[in-house]
Amino acid sequence: MAYVPPDDPGSPSVPASAPDPELARVPPFARRPPRWPHVIRWIVGCAVAAFALGLIGVAGYVAAHATPPGPTFGWPLKVTRRTNVLIMGLDRTVSDQNPNIVYPVSRTDTLIAASFDPETHRVYLLSIPRDTRTMIPGHGFDKINAAHAYGGASLGLRATENLLGVTFPYYIELHVRGLVDLIDAVGGIDVRIPKDLNYDDNWDGLHIHLKKGYRHLGGAGAMEYARFRHDALGDIGRIQRQQQVMGALLQELQRPHALLRADRILKVFQKDTTTNLTQTQLLALGLFGTRLPHGGLERDTLPGHFGGYAGYWLPDVARDRALIIKDFYGMDTGAFSAVTVEIVNASGSRDVQADSLARLDALGVRVVRITTAPDASEAVLIVHHGDPAVAHVVAGITGARRIVNAPTLGGPDLSIVLGRTSTLVSPDPDSRR
Repeated sequence: MAYVPPDDPGSPSVPASAPDPELARVPPFARRPPRWPHVIRWIVGCAVAAFALGLIGVAGYVAAHATPPGPTFGWPLKVTRRTNVLIMGLDRTVSDQNPNIVYPVSRTDTLIAASFDPETHRVYLLSIPRDTRTMIPGHGFDKINAAHAYGGASLGLRATENLLGVTFPYYIELHVRGLVDLIDAVGGIDVRIPKDLNYDDNWDGLHIHLKKGYRHLGGAGAMEYARFRHDALGDIGRIQRQQQVMGALLQELQRPHALLRADRILKVFQKDTTTNLTQTQLLALGLFGTRLPHGGLERDTLPGHFGGYAGYWLPDVARDRALIIKDFYGMDTGAFSAVTVEIVNASGSRDVQADSLARLDALGVRVVRITTAPDASEAVLIVHHGDPAVAHVVAGITGARRIVNAPTLGGPDLSIVLGRTSTLVSPDPDSRR
């Protein structure tokens, strides 16, 4: 396991349940209980297993007629469907004893969930505070910025998807110099600095001295402005400044001179970023951003408050859910809270099941039953009744490659069969360019 430098103490672990002392006092030759409860349980178990096998059979029979969900790009350089991208700005991790020693792991200093929606001609940017408390698969509760240090881009994506209930087929890792070089590539940005900002950290070599007023900042100055967090608002103030810098950067990209600098901008992405987006896809997203109407950029911060002994940002579940469903799905919470779902885990993986449950819970979907079944080849969503739009979202966040209509009377609205090839782990870092 790669070394992960200390940040803040994690949450205490929950001890396993102790054996019931009453069970130890049952005499070894106690009277045998009646057999009929066992018979009923056996019949119910067989019925559940038969039903699960039936779902798998239906899914396999009609699999060839379903269409997998997912964002697409079109030609020439168009975003044709809603496309989600997770932007991870990486920090440097230096030794507490020697600032010249830099560890080969990085936390996410900046985490922005972006959604490009061609239907509404809008871009939604949701900033996630680096101290947000969340469950990191395999590591328990921790600050979300530690996920990347534990497992790179793959685990950072997975933890964020579980937190939000949103999948990100695409991601961009912006390295330390990336934002500096990108802002320099567009010729700098204009920002209004509301007050003098002064901070010196001789250990890490960070010196921030910015004067109040309207300023044209190059990459280094913009990075200093975005990194400043030493006032009453702390990390939330820093996020506001990050959003201001991102907005100013998008404004520069919308100006005609940005086209003349396209070659420099693309070189920055080649040198200072890691992404699974192709150059053509990056250009399509960039052009989409330049064509936004007035008010077409919406910026939010994940609602919550600071609390806990480790300085966590504690999410406000109700407000988070409403904001995420509105920005990333264009719907309201009632559409999801009214849905009932059963999960049939035929994948043999507890991780896939746990991820599915986390994402459904993030959107307020009610899971009414969880069963297991023998091996199935792939994940399938079976729609018995309900809103097709909600079914499409549920298929996307649970990794279902197929959507099957099988109306029934009563029972849950949706059945999710998690198959052997199910994977909710987002793009493999080994496939990055």
